[in-house]
Amino acid sequence: MHVSIASLAAATLALSGSALAADAPASKRPNVVIIMSDDQDRLLGSLDYMPVLQREMMGNGVEFENHYGTISNCCPSRASFLRGQAAHSTNITHVRPPGGNYDKWRIAGENENYLPHWIKKAGYKAEYVGKFLNGYSQVNYHIPPKGWDHIDALIEPYINDYNNVVMSQNGERPVQYRGFHSNDVVRIKAIDRLERLLDAEDPFFLAVMPYAPHVAGNKPPTPQARHADKFPDAKAPRFANWNPSDEIQKQKSVFLKDMKLMDSEAEASADRLFLGRIRAIQGVDEIIEDVLAKLEEKGQLDNTYDTNLPLVIRGPGIPGGVKSKVASAHLDFAPTFLDIMGLDKAEWPEFLDGRSLLEEWKDPVPEVKPEIGSAKEIINIEFWGDKVVEIPEYAGMKLDNNSYKTLRIVSEESSWMFLNWCTNEMELYNITADPWEINNLARGEVTAEHKRLINRLNSILMVTKSCTKDSCRDPWSALQPPEAQSRIGSLTAAMAPEHDAFYEQFPKVHFGQCMQYQDEANEQPFWPPGAENDLGKAHRNPTDNWVASDKGKPGVEPNAEPAGGRSSGARRWSSSWRMSTS
Repeated sequence: MHVSIASLAAATLALSGSALAADAPASKRPNVVIIMSDDQDRLLGSLDYMPVLQREMMGNGVEFENHYGTISNCCPSRASFLRGQAAHSTNITHVRPPGGNYDKWRIAGENENYLPHWIKKAGYKAEYVGKFLNGYSQVNYHIPPKGWDHIDALIEPYINDYNNVVMSQNGERPVQYRGFHSNDVVRIKAIDRLERLLDAEDPFFLAVMPYAPHVAGNKPPTPQARHADKFPDAKAPRFANWNPSDEIQKQKSVFLKDMKLMDSEAEASADRLFLGRIRAIQGVDEIIEDVLAKLEEKGQLDNTYDTNLPLVIRGPGIPGGVKSKVASAHLDFAPTFLDIMGLDKAEWPEFLDGRSLLEEWKDPVPEVKPEIGSAKEIINIEFWGDKVVEIPEYAGMKLDNNSYKTLRIVSEESSWMFLNWCTNEMELYNITADPWEINNLARGEVTAEHKRLINRLNSILMVTKSCTKDSCRDPWSALQPPEAQSRIGSLTAAMAPEHDAFYEQFPKVHFGQCMQYQDEANEQPFWPPGAENDLGKAHRNPTDNWVASDKGKPGVEPNAEPAGGRSSGARRWSSSWRMSTS
């Protein structure tokens, strides 16, 4: 069994309109539609089961193979997307207390200064349909997320029940959509909003956020009834790290090294989970199809950028059928949107940790490749709190020791993953030679060359684990040896032997103990010294001893029968058809 350190979420982005200057007429400025699925994988081959995505987007655009969610958990990952910041800067580090949720987001004041506010500053309409942040519930729905001109959000405790769809529109009383599947409700509502927005003259941003293919509580996701029998022979891929031997497992850390081999029942559970996920994302593929169809109907498809995480981009000036190794992360989307929308950089929020990807989207395979480990190839991954293995045979495992700091060097020629757990156990993998992270090069007899490499990676991780703004976009700015004759801007340059003493001096990335949330005293030291005084704190309110509201128990019953059948009338949207509510 493989537990991925860097989870890749999934999204589809559509930017319609021509990319003109900021002072262009409003009707000519590009629109943005982003469709983001929840917890979709890339490495396990989910894209193989999405024919619309492959045909319409991958066949007509660029697949970016190195796009990462820098924290593999729903709420903090979305917070990074919405604020353009690393999770250590938002301090939203989990889906529930003490790490965070919608209540902590509001208490921190981050609700007052994030993506929709900036979009509107650029002269755009800002709308949102689907899942927002964990903790937005039937108790606090009347305090809706700020900034949106229109928001229609799934609310807890119903979000993970695909057959009990309850949503609140603009903070109004929640409505249950009886007889419908969650995927269909989000799709129909999204196409309705898209129709209205395309008919208006103002440029717009529309976020479409289905819950699929997230697990349904402790069960596999529930697909629409019309997809429930698809792919009957599909099984979870058996890669080199599938159900690894004890020899491989003992190189791991924390709970991973103690996980028992999967027996036949556990393997069958993993296959059922995989099958549920690929069936559930059929509804996401339908969302992509209907969005593209609506754009084509309105004459906007030829002027549309489309992207998917696993990141695929299609649009004006974008080559077709291309794969790119350019690295990027969720926190890069906000500045990219602002760049596309033509907002003057003087008006951008000063606390952005991410960078605009627009140049790389238009030139995805540059003739001159960057040196290995240049600033743009450094990806910071982090996590706080507990974790679960989503098959029942491992439900009893205690996974509280799951906080970690990770660094990825994502280069076409040489890629590395360097990991420090909250137990201060260390792992190092040569991803180019060992993509499934089998051989831990930081355990046992560590070679002299790998020790030198670890010193460099440790120094970079010392910066990225607490970086803000420019230091996130260019960690090398804080790692310049005094004896260097020229600026160090890549791992290749830093590996020169004359810099050994400089990188050896750095303190090791360290945790005092395994905690369930970010605590600066527990994670010292930082680099540069004093970085712990930043951590994005100047741009959010203190949240010490914050209290979350109780999301309450379900008060309405789910559908008696699985929803989303072929006869439900839900597959295609019609301007004359609206969902009934109860």
